[in-house]
Amino acid sequence: MNSLPSIDLALLTRDDGPLNDSVRNAINSQVGVRLNVHRVVGRPLVGDASRIATIARTRNEAVRRSRSDFLMFLDDDVVLAKDCISRLHHGLIARSNYGAFAADYLGESSAHRQSRHVAMGATLFRLSAVQRDPFRWEPGKCECLCRCEDIRRRGARIDYLNGAKAWHLSPKHSRGCCEVGDSSSAESSLGSYNPDAIKNAKVLVAFNRRDVHRFQNVFLRTLRAAGNHQEVIVVGYGLYPSEIDRIQRLPNVRFIRRPYNGQLPPVRRLVDFRDIVSGLPAETPAAYWDAGDVLFQGRLDALWQHTQQYPDRVLAVREPRGFPFNNAIRGWTRTIHNPSMRRRVFELFASNPFLNSGFGAATARTLTQYFGEAIRLRDNALRGTTDWGDQTALNLYCHSDPTRWMEVPEDWNYCVHDRQRGEVRVTPDGRVVDRSGHLIPVVHGNARSLTQFAIVR
Repeated sequence: MNSLPSIDLALLTRDDGPLNDSVRNAINSQVGVRLNVHRVVGRPLVGDASRIATIARTRNEAVRRSRSDFLMFLDDDVVLAKDCISRLHHGLIARSNYGAFAADYLGESSAHRQSRHVAMGATLFRLSAVQRDPFRWEPGKCECLCRCEDIRRRGARIDYLNGAKAWHLSPKHSRGCCEVGDSSSAESSLGSYNPDAIKNAKVLVAFNRRDVHRFQNVFLRTLRAAGNHQEVIVVGYGLYPSEIDRIQRLPNVRFIRRPYNGQLPPVRRLVDFRDIVSGLPAETPAAYWDAGDVLFQGRLDALWQHTQQYPDRVLAVREPRGFPFNNAIRGWTRTIHNPSMRRRVFELFASNPFLNSGFGAATARTLTQYFGEAIRLRDNALRGTTDWGDQTALNLYCHSDPTRWMEVPEDWNYCVHDRQRGEVRVTPDGRVVDRSGHLIPVVHGNARSLTQFAIVR
């Protein structure tokens, strides 16, 4: 007998065309729940006064179809983290005073106050909370805000749930139903996108002699083969003149020479990357990856768009395993010299997603702020940590203030190590795919896992 909780998922779409692969794969990858998926098409009718009226009517149709105790609304331009629905369900089970919890896919939530408007594009309801009153709208108020007011009027609560993650697709892929917030549309909340951002984006990478071969023959080769032609800014530590000459001859690669001093690149790059991005125009999209164990299988256009949509946030990806299964959390925090800081850092890392520092993306302005603060954290609050790089600094920076960062799909830095058997595989033609066969755009072979897969030597 299946003991997983049964949840109705109402997938709201404008039409009955093919779903975006990322949305479909995310639904199929949900863990800890059993989903009954209903596709509800929101076609406008003659009597609909506005697009919002169409959305409200479509949501009411989804309520009528639901038979489970819980109903999940999902717009077809929203991608769920694999544990998103399970987290929302656990939140409702643990807090009986809540009628609904949502994943914040638009970046609206605040750590310091209740969210007046909760977007319905990734929201789990108790069915009883949506059966009492129909979805409605008013001039100047979307159906999301009206639903929030109706739930609260009846004495229940609704809010975003910290830790439940979802992402809104870029505008060019977006076909979702709910596009109106309480004071601005979802489209405007994404910010205006500058098409030149893709062309002007920068890829940062830092390495020593050990990874010269892997940078040129794996990192850069696959980056270009996947259609990414942005400038790559290389910081090389202790490279031989012949190696420097070879890299400087590569098209659209800028090389910065640094002497070898015994420090590992994940530590040294904080200073060098800060100096680089501080000299770029403030809104320039930029991202960095580890040089020796990353290969690219897809275009980065959507990532550059994300940096423009959320210009004040560092975009980061979580490790496959967090506390208590990731030994680095306890090992790297227990040696911090200051006892009170040691406790605080451990509590933050143990109660939040553990972010992988092999990748980060943001505007040049936001990365400048991050790198500067990360340097200060390593020199002060994190003094004594046995972390060999910048991972504790990234996690402390982000989790000290949730408004500083945003979790993005793991596809942008898919860590191969520490995954269950079958979760990632290599096809006969050499492509790296996940369990559902989805081609992973950026593969991170942390802990030399690409070598174990015989992908990189």
